[in-house]
Amino acid sequence: MPVGTATDRMPERTMSPSLTSRVPVRLQQQAHRVLPAPAWRLARDVGTGTTAWQKRVTAARFERMRRAAEPDVDGPLTVVRYRNERFLARPVDRFRAADTLAANAAFVADALERAGVRYLVVEAPVNRRRVLAVADTDRTAAWAALVAAGDRMPVYVRELSPRGDRPSVRLGSLAGSSTGPTAATVFQVQAAAGSGEALAGPELGCVLEFWRELAEDVPDDHQTGEPLCAGSWVAPRRNRWVDAVPGDIGEPARWVVDGVERPAVPALTGRHAFDVDFPIDVVYTWVDGSDPAWQERKAAAHAAVGLGELNEFASNESRFLSRDELRYSLRSLDMYASWVRHVYLVTDDQVPDWLDVSNPRITVVSHRELFADRGKLPTFNSHAIESQLHHVPGLSDHFLYLNDDFFFGRPVAPQTFFDGNGLARFFTSTAKLGLGGTGAFDRPVMSGGKNNRDLLFKAFDRVVTNKFKHVPQSLHRDLLLEMEERFAAEFAATAGHQFRSPADLSIVSSLHHHYAYLSGRAVEGRMRYMYADIAAPETARRLERMLASRNYDTFCLNDHDTSGVDPAVQQQMLHSFLSRYFPLPSSFERMSHSKGGTPVTGTSPQTV
Repeated sequence: MPVGTATDRMPERTMSPSLTSRVPVRLQQQAHRVLPAPAWRLARDVGTGTTAWQKRVTAARFERMRRAAEPDVDGPLTVVRYRNERFLARPVDRFRAADTLAANAAFVADALERAGVRYLVVEAPVNRRRVLAVADTDRTAAWAALVAAGDRMPVYVRELSPRGDRPSVRLGSLAGSSTGPTAATVFQVQAAAGSGEALAGPELGCVLEFWRELAEDVPDDHQTGEPLCAGSWVAPRRNRWVDAVPGDIGEPARWVVDGVERPAVPALTGRHAFDVDFPIDVVYTWVDGSDPAWQERKAAAHAAVGLGELNEFASNESRFLSRDELRYSLRSLDMYASWVRHVYLVTDDQVPDWLDVSNPRITVVSHRELFADRGKLPTFNSHAIESQLHHVPGLSDHFLYLNDDFFFGRPVAPQTFFDGNGLARFFTSTAKLGLGGTGAFDRPVMSGGKNNRDLLFKAFDRVVTNKFKHVPQSLHRDLLLEMEERFAAEFAATAGHQFRSPADLSIVSSLHHHYAYLSGRAVEGRMRYMYADIAAPETARRLERMLASRNYDTFCLNDHDTSGVDPAVQQQMLHSFLSRYFPLPSSFERMSHSKGGTPVTGTSPQTV
């Protein structure tokens, strides 16, 4: 790729690995135990580059870069570091990955159309980059059209290479060039207005490919395995639709992409076998643990059950402690999974004061409505609540269940959770079930898994051994109804336990997946995710690295138990991270509560 001026090459790989990222976790844990808390926090912040003086130095450097670009680029502008590169960025006050993907694709397609350059849409999947093809004979004209369209705009190009993506350069660096990369992503960088946190970069760009145009007939093309006539286009990289577009196929098909009709390869006019185009809803559970009326109900139920009958993790206070996770989880959904049709929030007749209940995409569901005449209310048992989720009125047949400490970390597609034929995907953990029998000494997640194992062995004569990852759970509503009918006594018993019991089933986080797999309705999936215990000393370092990379599909920030750990320190760390990762309000927030991040006490009963 041609190299431009210093300004054109503004993104540089200047971020070296942090000090703490090079120190083994075991040594960090030892230092945390030995050093006084202030000394540990100072060492941690220096290692992650987050001390006040480091931030001031970075801010001054970025401001100089912004001012240097002002004569050539129209504002408003800011400068951000994103995935080890520095960029000029556009500040935005709303952000959805789907909108950015559409905008970057429209920039490229519109520029080509204005210049009369032939192109075809090759791919436009949900929440993934759009791919456009141009004949390699038009490469010079295509890049000239894009450079002209991007005049005085902070548009970037990153070459896509089999040996790994190259550093990004300003689109203007290609001006006057007779050639360009065979495949590249074209994009603008976005940052949150106010905070300046980077939100999107090349991963949401539009991929532009230059396809080989045959000058003469080829009786047997070695790449495609079929005869091709002169004028055929041959793809430079693999895609899921075609390896070549024959020159004698006629006029291109027309396909609506992001609301605009575009020329496309003929195959795109039909539904791909792997496409997930059925509705998918999301269900959250949440409780306001600071509500005095709720606390009174919990205390009365607890006294009736008896303290001696409960495992210490069945009703410990950390299970109901809030750090405003739900607000940020909904922000992550709005940003990275906006294809979700509807959100249901299951609560004990409680509503977060910041939630916009007038939003037509969210419905608050009371425990009373959910349970009807089943189970026993009030309940403080997440296993019991989860045993009834398939009774949410209006729920889609395919849905995701999220705890409020689950977050989408980057754009995810529906295919992450379901196959095009409707099969659910589950995500197996390396953690195993214990071999001993179920007892009060087990943590509830372990006893629930053991009970599932016994039930499945009786039903299928198969032994299950694994747990599952703390990620959004892909569920079939009709399958849960079938399970409830088949295991009526066990479902009823779990629903009737007001606190977690050693006799509970863990239905939506485990039993469903094993049952669906053994009955041919689920397959194992893959997901890049992170699980972090916010009380662990190395978590702050891990969160800073994740904020810099944004390369996890989902992550879970769990709290096993806060005893012995200063909750204020945890709150400060978590709120600082979440408010930077998800800095902009979602469509689910009331405008009067959309700024800032004052914690709202409440959380879903955690899975520990």
